Amino acid sequence: MIVNPIDGKKVSNIAKQMFGRTNLTKEELAYVLTMINPSSYLLKHHKVKNHPITFHVSGQDATRAQAHRPWQVQMLNDQHRDKAVIKSRQLGLSELGIGEMVHFADLHSYAGVKCLYTFPTNR
Repeated sequence: MIVNPIDGKKVSNIAKQMFGRTNLTKEELAYVLTMINPSSYLLKHHKVKNHPITFHVSGQDATRAQAHRPWQVQMLNDQHRDKAVIKSRQLGLSELGIGEMVHFADLHSYAGVKCLYTFPTNR
């Protein structure tokens, strides 16, 4: 299931809002496509332990098995205000939450948005 389907009309509307026109340079189009959803943004700009973030690792490379997390893309790109996830431990959701917050802050930087990400505690 595609949560936020992207078509030419959506890209055109975003480009018009962002640049005031729809005839874009290659660099401007790349920027729009990177900013259009959080997963693309994180693939371009985010690192975990100084390594690029990944969602899909092809093949049977057991050393990279922990980086194979294709389910994160749908959760990350779901821009609903409220999300509920039933999960086990150590699936990288805190990292995704921080990445989503950074994407939001960058996307809305024109408005001087301020963000704070907190972690739960037992105390």
